[in-house]
Amino acid sequence: MSDTRNVIVLILAMMIVQIAGGLTGVLTPLGLEAMGTPPQAIGVIAALHAAGFMLGAWSAPRALATVGNIRLFAAASAMNAVSVLSLSLVHDAMFWAPVRVVMGVSFAYMFTSVESWLGSAVPDKSRGDVMGVYHTGAKLSLIIGPFFVAGLSPLDTRAYTWAALFLSLALVPVCLTRQQQPPLPERKSMPLQALYQLAPAAVMGVFLAGVINTGTQSLLPIYFEGFKLGGGGTAAAAIASGAAWMGGLMLQWPAGRLSDRIERRLVIAGLGTMSALAALFIAIFGTGLSEVGVVVVLGFWGAGSLSFYGLCVAHAIDRTPKSLIPQVMSGLLFVWAAGSILGPLISGVATRAAGRLGLFGLPGILLIILAVIMVWRVNKKPVLDEDKLEGWNPILPTPLASVKLDPRTPEAEEQASPLSADDEAAETPTDIGADSESKV
Repeated sequence: MSDTRNVIVLILAMMIVQIAGGLTGVLTPLGLEAMGTPPQAIGVIAALHAAGFMLGAWSAPRALATVGNIRLFAAASAMNAVSVLSLSLVHDAMFWAPVRVVMGVSFAYMFTSVESWLGSAVPDKSRGDVMGVYHTGAKLSLIIGPFFVAGLSPLDTRAYTWAALFLSLALVPVCLTRQQQPPLPERKSMPLQALYQLAPAAVMGVFLAGVINTGTQSLLPIYFEGFKLGGGGTAAAAIASGAAWMGGLMLQWPAGRLSDRIERRLVIAGLGTMSALAALFIAIFGTGLSEVGVVVVLGFWGAGSLSFYGLCVAHAIDRTPKSLIPQVMSGLLFVWAAGSILGPLISGVATRAAGRLGLFGLPGILLIILAVIMVWRVNKKPVLDEDKLEGWNPILPTPLASVKLDPRTPEAEEQASPLSADDEAAETPTDIGADSESKV
């Protein structure tokens, strides 16, 4: 628990950010629908937000190397708050589309700043535990967020003011933290091939998390808006969103602790299987359930589907040298964003074609695929991470003065008096790989 206390300020900051994230996640589709935007266009704008996130994840290592974790987080948070407020000023889908791209970039910078910091600060032995606490806090915030706008019109200015308020408030703990930020990373991003060779299961799991969770959640508010729970409308959508995140909240930390003790990929497979069964149950038997029954089963879906992303990240960091954690984190966010672009599009098509059966049947099938992949990867022979990363890992130049040039022939060397142990240690050139790992 002491490892968690060391980074509690970072966790608190992201909890505040996620309150705003949960709030805007409900507001955006409902606001677009209130403006008369067709469902296909709503899906496209959700994909544009993911595209912005993808762009931000790709450019994050360069941005981090330029200004550092704290300043990048502060700038991105401010830009995000400005973007949210602008949505309340102009009620036009054509205006919202580029603004959502900017918000996606800003969120990616914020997540990369904090999550790479966490990855560097947390030891391997408690990574699942700490990441479980982090993601549990995030889910708690995502549950709370939508209730700040419950009962308000989706285009009410007060709703967007709440989101901007929390995005601004998140600056306080990060800017005042006494936790030392990581050294500036290498500007170069990690190639996707190297990332996949480092942790194939993590890459595939993170991609499916983007497809499944973003695709399903982008349409959940619209699906549940027609329910009568809480008076219907935004209140019903908030209850449904809260139920899904509550499921993830209850299971995230226990799953993280369990993954510190047994193979993480098997835990991911178990979460995927449970969530798949819940989604398929709603898809097939949903019409025979009461509204409360559907929401309860949705909670089981959230318990599995909204929990496995953090374990995929922990699995990847387990295999990553500390100097490369920022590149790996931004790479995983890039992969997640790619899935998030695809998710709303195919979920929109599936829902339009088959209604409830498509909305919940698609994630059910994909979650079964996730479980199969994880079990399959456990049985594969592990790769040598160092060999796979050798072709791209940035190496700092070594000063020529640190290299000992010895012109003696082997025969002359044999005749020379041997160095003492202390002299030999002093003459040994600096190990380039170790030096670059400590500074990159």
